[in-house]
Amino acid sequence: MDKMINIIASSCVINNNKILMVQENKKDVKGLWDLPGGKVKTNEDVKQAAIREILEETGYHINLNSILLIQNYVTDRGVLLIICFNANLSDLKQLEYRKDEIENVKWFTLEEIKNMPENSIRGRDGINKIIYNIENGINYPLDILDIYKD
Repeated sequence: MDKMINIIASSCVINNNKILMVQENKKDVKGLWDLPGGKVKTNEDVKQAAIREILEETGYHINLNSILLIQNYVTDRGVLLIICFNANLSDLKQLEYRKDEIENVKWFTLEEIKNMPENSIRGRDGINKIIYNIENGINYPLDILDIYKD
């Protein structure tokens, strides 16, 4: 059996010094908090996937500003590549979101996220690295994902 290769596009949406997080409603991760995001579809641009996932999971329209973190996990099941974007709202109006996948959508300060119990956050290691990068102004330009022609 072939092992999986998945690319995940997630976004750290910041507004008024707060970060948008979602509480998962899927069986394996029900109740855990995470940054909104999901799998990039076949033939989908990773930046467009991030924008689509945020709208589906939170009901917000966003603008991508930079890349905060790229993580690579190799497991017994295969490879997982996560690209986390830094984003802001392009519209303050929140639309409906996928309640079958997401239990709750909430804004948190960095301190609130840091003080959440370890077992309440999905991918705590990645979230900690993202917080570190935010606090230290570490980010990468979006155009590193673009293909340039000569």
